[in-house]
Amino acid sequence: MCSQSLLSRLFQMFNRVEPPILLKILKCINHLSTDPNCLENLQRAEAIKYLIPNLELKEGSLVSEIHHEVLNALFNLCKINKRRQEQAAENGIIPHLMQFITSNSPLKQYALPLLCDMAHASRNSREQLRAHGGLDVYLNLLEDEIWSVTALDSIAVCLAHDNDNRKVEQSLLKKDAVQKLVKFFQCCPEQHFVHILEPFLKIITKSARINTTLAVNGLTPLLIARLDHQDAIARLNLLRLIKAVYEHHPQPKKLIVENDLPEKLQNLIGERRDGQVLVKQMATSLLKALHINTVL
Repeated sequence: MCSQSLLSRLFQMFNRVEPPILLKILKCINHLSTDPNCLENLQRAEAIKYLIPNLELKEGSLVSEIHHEVLNALFNLCKINKRRQEQAAENGIIPHLMQFITSNSPLKQYALPLLCDMAHASRNSREQLRAHGGLDVYLNLLEDEIWSVTALDSIAVCLAHDNDNRKVEQSLLKKDAVQKLVKFFQCCPEQHFVHILEPFLKIITKSARINTTLAVNGLTPLLIARLDHQDAIARLNLLRLIKAVYEHHPQPKKLIVENDLPEKLQNLIGERRDGQVLVKQMATSLLKALHINTVL
């Protein structure tokens, strides 16, 4: 079934056969895509290029079933393979994924992981994401408990690869985006909290403007309030976040006094907990920096 000659003939039949037969062929391709040994063969036969146009079908009794087989096969092909994710972006998958997600289609479960992967695939895929409003979808996903952490990571990756015209930074500086990021930090479920700190750290260390904007729009007190977190790595990352915010803050003395930061750092230094060595070191160096500022 995976010989190049047979696959090529099957793909060339896609736009020549009636929907019931097309659906049968797509089911075959989907089954093949579930076998890791077949993925390279499907890639060589340019499966992605031939599968995606079938997502443009809008009318007919079998459209939803055809979409299901196509998207499932694309999901299997693109999973953890950046080259194939890039091929899918080049062949126009992103607007289709957006459509499935924004219309709350039952196929959203396949479209979401694919769309989040697109941020990691290549410069071209990120450009297409930006052009089709992918960043807004990521920001809206921050309200989705299952996908919020993955979406935040995709936002951080897009910002990390932002080019000279800083379109991603501009999008994240909009009032609505800032509010969504701060609200997500504030309302993040406890089981996810440890996992959001690294992406937040990437975001505020990449862009001084986003750093300052988030800090003066409510992020600073939220960071300091969580310094008593049970997890040592979480406390360490919170200290890193506070340090980054403090270094760019327009009113550092106000930040120190209003949030009672020296006392909270002293409490951290005095605690006896597991994994506390790095936390103590970080808290001590931050306290010294604060002391210099308050003395000056």
